[in-house]
Amino acid sequence: MSHLRPAKDQCFLASIAFSCAVLGSGAHAQQLLSPTDQKELRNVAMEIREAILNEDIAGILRHLRQEHGLTCTDTTIPYKQVKSDLYNKNSHLYMSLFDSARWHKQCGDHYPAEYPAVSEKEFLSKTIGEPIQITSVQDGWAKVTFRSRDKHLYPREWYFHKDGKVWKFADGFILSRCSCG
Repeated sequence: MSHLRPAKDQCFLASIAFSCAVLGSGAHAQQLLSPTDQKELRNVAMEIREAILNEDIAGILRHLRQEHGLTCTDTTIPYKQVKSDLYNKNSHLYMSLFDSARWHKQCGDHYPAEYPAVSEKEFLSKTIGEPIQITSVQDGWAKVTFRSRDKHLYPREWYFHKDGKVWKFADGFILSRCSCG
Protein backbone atom coordinates (compact mmCIF):
# COMPACT_ATOMS: atom_id res chain seq x y z
CA MET A 1 0.00 0.00 0.00
CA SER A 2 1.42 3.35 -1.00
CA HIS A 3 1.48 6.29 1.32
CA LEU A 4 -0.60 9.18 0.07
CA ARG A 5 0.51 12.68 0.95
CA PRO A 6 -2.07 15.12 2.18
CA ALA A 7 -3.61 17.20 -0.63
CA LYS A 8 -1.90 20.35 0.67
CA ASP A 9 1.55 18.73 0.31
CA GLN A 10 0.74 17.42 -3.16
CA CYS A 11 -0.32 20.90 -4.32
CA PHE A 12 2.85 22.43 -2.87
CA LEU A 13 5.09 19.89 -4.60
CA ALA A 14 3.20 20.28 -7.87
CA SER A 15 3.61 24.07 -7.75
CA ILE A 16 7.36 23.73 -7.12
CA ALA A 17 7.71 21.28 -10.01
CA PHE A 18 5.75 23.59 -12.31
CA SER A 19 7.78 26.64 -11.25
CA CYS A 20 11.04 24.82 -11.82
CA ALA A 21 9.89 23.64 -15.24
CA VAL A 22 8.87 27.16 -16.29
CA LEU A 23 12.03 28.81 -14.95
CA GLY A 24 14.22 26.05 -16.31
CA SER A 25 12.72 26.42 -19.76
CA GLY A 26 13.60 30.11 -19.88
CA ALA A 27 10.01 30.97 -20.78
CA HIS A 28 9.92 33.86 -18.35
CA ALA A 29 13.60 34.38 -17.68
CA GLN A 30 14.66 37.92 -18.43
CA GLN A 31 17.90 38.27 -20.36
CA LEU A 32 20.40 40.52 -18.62
CA LEU A 33 22.06 43.19 -20.69
CA SER A 34 25.80 42.97 -21.01
CA PRO A 35 27.89 45.97 -19.91
CA THR A 36 28.57 46.60 -23.63
CA ASP A 37 24.84 46.59 -24.46
CA GLN A 38 24.12 48.92 -21.54
CA LYS A 39 26.83 51.33 -22.71
CA GLU A 40 25.59 51.22 -26.32
CA LEU A 41 21.97 51.77 -25.24
CA ARG A 42 23.00 54.71 -23.05
CA ASN A 43 24.94 56.24 -25.95
CA VAL A 44 22.08 55.80 -28.45
CA ALA A 45 19.50 57.17 -25.99
CA MET A 46 21.72 60.20 -25.28
CA GLU A 47 22.25 60.80 -28.99
CA ILE A 48 18.49 60.74 -29.56
CA ARG A 49 17.97 63.06 -26.59
CA GLU A 50 20.51 65.52 -28.00
CA ALA A 51 18.93 65.28 -31.45
CA ILE A 52 15.54 66.16 -29.96
CA LEU A 53 16.96 69.02 -27.90
CA ASN A 54 18.62 70.40 -31.04
CA GLU A 55 15.66 69.60 -33.33
CA ASP A 56 18.03 67.49 -35.42
CA ILE A 57 15.65 65.33 -37.44
CA ALA A 58 18.46 63.54 -39.29
CA GLY A 59 19.95 62.68 -35.90
CA ILE A 60 16.68 61.04 -34.87
CA LEU A 61 16.21 59.21 -38.17
CA ARG A 62 19.72 57.75 -37.91
CA HIS A 63 18.56 55.68 -34.91
CA LEU A 64 15.29 54.33 -36.32
CA ARG A 65 14.64 50.92 -37.84
CA GLN A 66 13.97 51.74 -41.49
CA GLU A 67 12.45 48.36 -42.31
CA HIS A 68 9.99 48.50 -39.39
CA GLY A 69 9.25 52.18 -38.73
CA LEU A 70 8.02 53.01 -35.24
CA THR A 71 5.37 51.61 -32.96
CA CYS A 72 3.03 53.49 -30.65
CA THR A 73 1.47 50.77 -28.46
CA ASP A 74 -0.25 48.59 -31.06
CA THR A 75 0.00 50.94 -34.05
CA THR A 76 2.95 50.67 -36.44
CA ILE A 77 3.84 53.69 -38.54
CA PRO A 78 6.13 52.95 -41.52
CA TYR A 79 9.53 54.66 -41.61
CA LYS A 80 8.58 56.72 -44.68
CA GLN A 81 5.56 58.17 -42.82
CA VAL A 82 7.63 58.80 -39.67
CA LYS A 83 10.19 60.69 -41.74
CA SER A 84 7.49 62.74 -43.44
CA ASP A 85 5.84 63.54 -40.08
CA LEU A 86 9.15 64.62 -38.55
CA TYR A 87 9.45 67.28 -41.25
CA ASN A 88 5.76 68.31 -41.01
CA LYS A 89 5.37 70.95 -38.28
CA ASN A 90 1.62 70.23 -38.13
CA SER A 91 1.97 66.49 -37.42
CA HIS A 92 1.33 64.99 -34.00
CA LEU A 93 4.82 63.53 -34.05
CA TYR A 94 6.53 66.86 -34.73
CA MET A 95 4.50 68.74 -32.11
CA SER A 96 4.94 66.00 -29.49
CA LEU A 97 8.71 66.10 -29.99
CA PHE A 98 9.47 69.79 -30.47
CA ASP A 99 6.55 72.18 -29.87
CA SER A 100 5.09 72.21 -26.34
CA ALA A 101 2.76 75.17 -26.92
CA ARG A 102 1.08 73.66 -29.96
CA TRP A 103 1.15 70.14 -28.48
CA HIS A 104 -0.60 71.36 -25.35
CA LYS A 105 -3.16 73.30 -27.40
CA GLN A 106 -3.83 70.31 -29.70
CA CYS A 107 -3.81 67.53 -27.10
CA GLY A 108 -3.67 69.02 -23.61
CA ASP A 109 -7.21 67.92 -22.79
CA HIS A 110 -6.11 64.26 -23.17
CA TYR A 111 -3.70 64.58 -20.24
CA PRO A 112 -4.42 64.96 -16.53
CA ALA A 113 -3.52 68.29 -14.93
CA GLU A 114 -0.87 66.67 -12.75
CA TYR A 115 0.95 65.43 -15.89
CA PRO A 116 0.53 68.16 -18.53
CA ALA A 117 1.14 67.63 -22.23
CA VAL A 118 4.67 68.86 -22.94
CA SER A 119 6.96 68.11 -25.85
CA GLU A 120 9.80 65.64 -25.56
CA LYS A 121 12.15 68.59 -26.06
CA GLU A 122 10.79 70.43 -23.03
CA PHE A 123 10.71 67.24 -20.98
CA LEU A 124 14.25 66.21 -21.92
CA SER A 125 15.59 69.69 -21.13
CA LYS A 126 14.61 68.90 -17.53
CA THR A 127 16.41 65.54 -17.46
CA ILE A 128 19.95 66.82 -18.02
CA GLY A 129 22.14 65.44 -15.26
CA GLU A 130 19.47 62.98 -14.15
CA PRO A 131 20.28 59.25 -14.29
CA ILE A 132 18.50 57.08 -16.81
CA GLN A 133 17.32 53.55 -16.17
CA ILE A 134 18.11 50.79 -18.66
CA THR A 135 16.34 47.45 -18.37
CA SER A 136 16.05 44.36 -20.49
CA VAL A 137 12.49 43.69 -21.62
CA GLN A 138 13.06 40.43 -23.47
CA ASP A 139 15.74 38.97 -25.67
CA GLY A 140 16.88 41.69 -28.08
CA TRP A 141 14.64 44.36 -26.53
CA ALA A 142 15.40 46.97 -23.88
CA LYS A 143 13.69 49.91 -22.22
CA VAL A 144 15.32 53.24 -21.37
CA THR A 145 13.46 55.39 -18.84
CA PHE A 146 14.03 59.12 -18.41
CA ARG A 147 12.77 60.94 -15.31
CA SER A 148 12.62 64.68 -14.89
CA ARG A 149 13.51 66.73 -11.86
CA ASP A 150 10.01 68.19 -12.29
CA LYS A 151 7.79 65.56 -10.67
CA HIS A 152 4.78 66.89 -12.61
CA LEU A 153 6.25 65.47 -15.79
CA TYR A 154 5.47 61.84 -16.42
CA PRO A 155 8.57 59.65 -17.04
CA ARG A 156 9.35 58.73 -20.63
CA GLU A 157 9.94 55.12 -21.64
CA TRP A 158 11.71 54.42 -24.89
CA TYR A 159 12.00 50.91 -26.32
CA PHE A 160 14.95 49.71 -28.36
CA HIS A 161 15.49 46.63 -30.48
CA LYS A 162 18.87 45.15 -31.24
CA ASP A 163 19.20 44.79 -35.02
CA GLY A 164 22.29 42.69 -35.52
CA LYS A 165 24.88 44.48 -33.42
CA VAL A 166 23.16 47.88 -33.29
CA TRP A 167 20.44 49.14 -30.95
CA LYS A 168 17.64 50.98 -32.79
CA PHE A 169 14.79 53.05 -31.39
CA ALA A 170 11.46 51.24 -31.85
CA ASP A 171 8.75 52.71 -29.60
CA GLY A 172 8.14 55.59 -27.23
CA PHE A 173 7.12 58.64 -29.28
CA ILE A 174 3.55 59.86 -29.82
CA LEU A 175 3.09 59.24 -33.53
CA SER A 176 -0.34 59.93 -34.97
CA ARG A 177 -2.76 60.72 -32.16
CA CYS A 178 -2.65 62.61 -28.87
CA SER A 179 -1.41 59.57 -26.96
CA CYS A 180 -0.38 55.96 -27.34
CA GLY A 181 -2.73 53.41 -25.91
